[in-house]
Amino acid sequence: MTELELNSRIKAGAAEGFYFFYGDEDYTKNHAVQTMRKIVCPDESFAAFNSISLSFGDGELDTGAIADALMAPPLMSSAKIVDVSLPSVDGLKEKERTALLECIRSAAEAGDDGVNVTFILRVTGGGFDPGQGKRPSSFLAAAQKFMICVDFAYQTESKLIRWMERHFAQYGLMIAQQTAGMIIRRCGRSMYRLSGEIAKTAAYTAQSGRREVTPDDVDACVTRTDEDDAFAMANHILDGNTPAALECLGVKIRKKEDPIFLLSQITRVFTDLAAAAAFTEDGREKSDFAKTMKIHEYKAGLYMKAVKNAPDGFIPEMIRRCADADLLIKSTPLGYEVIERLICGAAEARRTDKRE
Repeated sequence: MTELELNSRIKAGAAEGFYFFYGDEDYTKNHAVQTMRKIVCPDESFAAFNSISLSFGDGELDTGAIADALMAPPLMSSAKIVDVSLPSVDGLKEKERTALLECIRSAAEAGDDGVNVTFILRVTGGGFDPGQGKRPSSFLAAAQKFMICVDFAYQTESKLIRWMERHFAQYGLMIAQQTAGMIIRRCGRSMYRLSGEIAKTAAYTAQSGRREVTPDDVDACVTRTDEDDAFAMANHILDGNTPAALECLGVKIRKKEDPIFLLSQITRVFTDLAAAAAFTEDGREKSDFAKTMKIHEYKAGLYMKAVKNAPDGFIPEMIRRCADADLLIKSTPLGYEVIERLICGAAEARRTDKRE
């Protein structure tokens, strides 16, 4: 089931069933849980009995507690909801994942005569790898047989911009789409992170006596994050500015950020740059690129501008080198050294291209 289909189901007042919520966006995931809770328990006086929430930390899974919650009868109602939250499914041992699935499957297949059960297993963003397309992970493949599985992905930039406009309006402020796009570029697409930056920026703008958020407000308030840093590093590599690229890497090393995650961010930037280069070569506009890639025109413009001076064949070569680096970083203890080699190797690739 898609998130859109789930929302339609919720709007119709339907919540009964066994669900597995996963994906990067915890904000919409948790909002769905709260909305479903209100459907099942409209009377707050009985929520303490008919709405059971279990939250487990790393290594704290208790399938017995889950089974007990599922068997507990509701009070003065024919419906109950059980919400189980895990920081990670992938972090569980294989036997724990098997026990968890068996516990839920047994309850789903047994049913509960006269009781409408809503069960939700939700995992924090980044805590579950669902696999790819027609090749789901073994856990997801098993869960799909008896649960409604919903992937809560990050929202598209256009949806986020509309959401941000509504939130700034609650503070009596306006924001231009391009300025909203700057905020997304700065702090990523996590709605929890964005909501915090919105509150901070709104307070700053309001105290200045202005009615519209400006790019200067964004510069003053919004903290830069990984997505922006990865673009900056890739852009320095494109420009042949090895010292600046290594300086960006140095910042990440001092912050002790995961080198595998950093490399994946850099790779993503180069694949997006390859798409931007293709659009540029075809003479297509940034609005077309933005629509196709489902990103804001501000970001599309940055990418199309970045590829204009890239040597022929350099971006595809960097994607190939990123793939080689990914294999190396995951199979050796080299860590950041792999990314250092990638950056320095890019300079050599540029010189080779010029000689040819």
